[in-house]
Amino acid sequence: MRKHCISSILCAALILTVAGVSSCGKGESASPAQEEQVHALAPEVLVARVLRQPIHKTYTAVGSVSPWEVSRISPKVSGRIKSIPVDEGDRVEKGGMLMLIDPFDYERALEHAQSQLSQAKASLERARRDLARMEGLYRATAVTEQNYQDAVTARDLALFQYDQAATARNIAAKNLEECRLEAPFSGIVTEVSVNEGELTGPQQLAFVMMDMSTVKVEVDLPEEIYTSIHEGNTSTVTVDAMAGRSFEGTITKIYPTIDPASRTFRVTISLENPGLKLRSGMTARAQVVQLVRRDALAVPGEALIRGEDGYFVYTVNDDIVHRNPVSLGILGNALYEVLDGVSEGDRVVIRGLAGLRPGARVRIAEGEASPEK
Repeated sequence: MRKHCISSILCAALILTVAGVSSCGKGESASPAQEEQVHALAPEVLVARVLRQPIHKTYTAVGSVSPWEVSRISPKVSGRIKSIPVDEGDRVEKGGMLMLIDPFDYERALEHAQSQLSQAKASLERARRDLARMEGLYRATAVTEQNYQDAVTARDLALFQYDQAATARNIAAKNLEECRLEAPFSGIVTEVSVNEGELTGPQQLAFVMMDMSTVKVEVDLPEEIYTSIHEGNTSTVTVDAMAGRSFEGTITKIYPTIDPASRTFRVTISLENPGLKLRSGMTARAQVVQLVRRDALAVPGEALIRGEDGYFVYTVNDDIVHRNPVSLGILGNALYEVLDGVSEGDRVVIRGLAGLRPGARVRIAEGEASPEK
């Protein structure tokens, strides 16, 4: 009841003061003191300037962070594990050793293959000399054609045996090299499935590695914006687990098909991950830019009021409120594109809208809000 009485008294004072100013207007101008009194009793509003600036229309979709590359690593050769110098969670550079299989048998196999190759090489050289000698004798008709063909056959057989021995030697060398299992890329060891001293082979999964220096987020977008999305477009990604921290990403892949059930298509967004802060499985929200207005008249969404005949805003000129019907274009985050109804530089009310009426006198709060992109 007390608040109601005080409010009634203030309203009456404002009416009487305005009436006093009006009556003075019939004969003489209101005094500065009277104008100051009227201004002091006017409601306070916060305004923002209508500016020309880019507006980005975006679509937000939810996905999960996943590593850019995942590798399930198995040994190429069989044998007993001699050492495993890494643990789960370790970072390993490309080419770093993950596991060593006892190389003893493979070293002996390489020595044997090298010996066989040396013998095959000597046999080939001997067969080539015999063929060269036989060619001279054959031209001199000192031997029969059969003798000559036998020498050719012997040379060809020696060459075949040499090629086989060379192949066997290369395989033996490769097998020895494969005893050292190396990281295929720089990344994190996320799983170790073997132990030192165990027998292992190509059929056994030994390690899982992830490259988290770059991560990706895959999201599904509605088919109606398919033609607006292009590889190379930027995307702002926020992560729930990091208090909404945002990361700038790039669309690196657009899947060519539309899911007939959901009427969506999938895109892949790549993100740099300095410090490896982003972890696989984190929930991510990606804002994908589907349309850009480079030079739009922009007003904050707080300024818009929906009336019976559409949207309007309140503008302030010389401390007097005006009602401006507006036509809207695209929405970009907190900004709306205005096609008509206001001009660049106009001041629109964004706080203190309750109870405003066209023609009302207001006080503008100190400072003006700046529209955010």
